[in-house]
Amino acid sequence: MPARPRTRSEKTTLSLDAIVAATLALVDELGCAAVSMRRVSQAVQTGPASLYVYVPDRGTLMALALDLAVADVRLPTDSDGDWRARLELLVDRSVTALAAHNDIATVGMTGALPGPHSLRITEELLRLLRTGGISDAACAWAADLIGQYIASSALEEREKEEEAFAARLDTLYRSLPAGRYPTIRALGPLLTGGDGATRAAWKLRVLIDGLLAGA
Repeated sequence: MPARPRTRSEKTTLSLDAIVAATLALVDELGCAAVSMRRVSQAVQTGPASLYVYVPDRGTLMALALDLAVADVRLPTDSDGDWRARLELLVDRSVTALAAHNDIATVGMTGALPGPHSLRITEELLRLLRTGGISDAACAWAADLIGQYIASSALEEREKEEEAFAARLDTLYRSLPAGRYPTIRALGPLLTGGDGATRAAWKLRVLIDGLLAGA
């Protein structure tokens, strides 16, 4: 009786796409720090060594997971307004996409090379900046600055206890001795006031205004 061929029935079909999807799912569940090659291999029902056929190291895998996180970001169109309105919308959609995946935005702060989905966003971001009259030299640095803004905003937005934190911070400010921290005491309500969306919009507006002033 011939031997039955080995199959991966009831297992995840092993491929780079499946490995990256499993990695992002683990980030959603556990956070970036807890995602190891061993955990990913368990998620796709294989051994850790098998992953290295597809990626050279964990850093590359995490960079691919970051890129997958922004795969569905829709680029604004002419119907969304002028270049500035489209830029703000592109940034907002990028923040929302990253914030939906726990702390995946931290990967972008550690020197990860961008993938095709991230490059698509960067291409449109640079194009919009040039359309707005920003010089090429300023565009190059602005892309980096806006990228940092997107990552930090995504991390702020994902915090589940943002309101609780603001309340604790407000309590701390009110407890400070006015003689030693007079300015913090005076501005305390403003330092913790405003909802996240309003504060984020203000930050982005100031950033773009600064670029235009330089232009």
